[in-house]
Amino acid sequence: MKKLIISIFLTSLSITFAFAQFNKGNILVGGTTDLSGSFTTSKTKSGGTTTTNGKFSSFSIEPQAGYFVIDNLAIGTGLVLSTSTFKDDGSSDKSTSSSIGLTPFARYYFDKFYAQGTIGFGSNKSKNTFNNTTTESTQNFFSFSIVGGYVIFISDAIALEPQLGYSRRTVDTGSNTKGINSGIVFGIGLYGYINRN
Repeated sequence: MKKLIISIFLTSLSITFAFAQFNKGNILVGGTTDLSGSFTTSKTKSGGTTTTNGKFSSFSIEPQAGYFVIDNLAIGTGLVLSTSTFKDDGSSDKSTSSSIGLTPFARYYFDKFYAQGTIGFGSNKSKNTFNNTTTESTQNFFSFSIVGGYVIFISDAIALEPQLGYSRRTVDTGSNTKGINSGIVFGIGLYGYINRN
């Protein structure tokens, strides 16, 4: 039994700390999901005035595919699907929304650590309830994020990838008014590395 436990422990260490190779010509396929809640604050910017409104929570899934153009650098794009809820701090007012968009990205690896920058753009459909009146609308959005993560290989080609970073999303609601959601995001991804040597 003791030998079995030691063997499992050593195998886990070798999987976790094995040198990662990401070569030109490899393909990255997978996706992430992120959960954000109390770490995110919602603000409204109208003209030159910015007002903090309340708490924002969201869930998103982002399938991605990328190509290693040089060793350790992957360029690709994703499709983001998300839902979100905003709750006003001082009332029972709330907003819900759903979005779909494209998210081009660049990711650079430092052995098993990576840094990734992403921009996003697409369409956002929202439903707002204020003072017992409900309205629905569709807006365009723009977003960007900078995250860092770690690659944990669970097989030669499949990896779990926890990540942490900063995200900002701006929704153009018209009439010189924008909704801005920004803050710390964390998530976990599952990726496959095709043609990995």
